Amino acid sequence: MIEQLRFIFFESFQSFKRYPVYSFISSLTIMICLIVISFIIYLSNVTNNISDNFKDNESILKIFINNSIGDAESNKICEDIRDKFNFQYATFENRNDLFKNVDKNLQSWLKDDLNFIPCLCSINIDLKTINKIDSIINSINETYGKKIEKTIYPRSYLNKFEKALSMGYSIIFIIGIIVFIISIFNISNIIKLNIESRKNIIEILQLHGAKKYFIKAPFIIEGVIHGFIGFLFSSLIIFLVFNSFSLDLYNHFLVNSLITTIPFKVYIILNLIFGILLGLIGSNLGTSNYLE
Repeated sequence: MIEQLRFIFFESFQSFKRYPVYSFISSLTIMICLIVISFIIYLSNVTNNISDNFKDNESILKIFINNSIGDAESNKICEDIRDKFNFQYATFENRNDLFKNVDKNLQSWLKDDLNFIPCLCSINIDLKTINKIDSIINSINETYGKKIEKTIYPRSYLNKFEKALSMGYSIIFIIGIIVFIISIFNISNIIKLNIESRKNIIEILQLHGAKKYFIKAPFIIEGVIHGFIGFLFSSLIIFLVFNSFSLDLYNHFLVNSLITTIPFKVYIILNLIFGILLGLIGSNLGTSNYLE
């Protein structure tokens, strides 16, 4: 049994002597594939962060209260909307507050007549889908009727932002699948080269009644070794990236969203799993065409 295991592991490393360049290219391809997979995972996490933070910070519902209603009653309506619909924050601005933000030339023109300016109730909407926001707006309009002059929020802006993020993620995902397939076929071709170079040994083993799993085992392990080497290289690069960039100095929510919330060890574990998986699939594909 020990001699059989020694033979299997000895044969597994023969391609590194016979085809060092091809073996290196195979491991390098797996490394690139693992980095792309890690980037897809990172992008998925960051996309969710950006989407959530963007909605939390930019999804501001502006409710203009009818200008026939006084400041005190308008403020009460604003507070009532906040409590009724369980909003965390609501900012009320009366006519004078809004007047201060008007252009100076207009201020001199409007100075004596502010009655036509409606009071404004601004609410940060902590909702994740546009449909829910639309539903809330409809409920507010139905509840308060003519007391509400207009209700607006950046709907088209949010739609475009989500589409842009979705398109970017789809492109990276497609690239990841292509690199994954290329890696599998690359390993498969290396295994086929090794099988061709060891045809005599394989025939001798078959004549002596060696079982298929015993003949295939060295090539399967070889593929796993390629995957493991690719994993080591990719882990080193990911480690360098994690320790080379720091975004902690920036306070803007979009910049902070680029900081992944997935721990470093999770990336390493996933790289190990995908690296071994790539090696297994590629070597299985290579041996199945020749040894089945």
